[in-house]
Amino acid sequence: MYHRYTSRAEGMQTSATPRMKDRIRNIVLVLLAVACILLSIFGGRAMGFQSEAHTTFVRRIQTECNDALSLTSSLSRTAGANSAATLGRIRSHLYAMDTINQLNVGLQGAGGYLVNNDVFTQLYALLDEYSDKLITGMQTGDLQTELTNSLTNLSLLVSQLD
Repeated sequence: MYHRYTSRAEGMQTSATPRMKDRIRNIVLVLLAVACILLSIFGGRAMGFQSEAHTTFVRRIQTECNDALSLTSSLSRTAGANSAATLGRIRSHLYAMDTINQLNVGLQGAGGYLVNNDVFTQLYALLDEYSDKLITGMQTGDLQTELTNSLTNLSLLVSQLD
């Protein structure tokens, strides 16, 4: 009357339900285990890539800085014939360092600056001033010294990035 007790057929259905729940639970556990294994494989590769990219960026920025520094010795203290071309090459090395710095920020996030952007801003301003003096034919000795000192300081800074 009240169906308080289940019949034998209904009882069999209820016993199948826990088996189905066990099966679903086991499938979910297997899927979670597979997901963890895949995450560890691909996550490890991603971490290795970031580390390798950082090391490559550091080495490249050190090379670019040393190349720019070595070019400062070939600048003449007066408006020499090849000083503008040499200044352009120094600017291209500085631009490469700035680009590498920005790429590292793209990979590492906001804290990924290898070199503070203010250093590049100051060096660009110095190169612009040097270029203006070259165009007008004025003495550039003080600016050459300042450029050499700034690039030497930058070279010391990037050598400590290891």
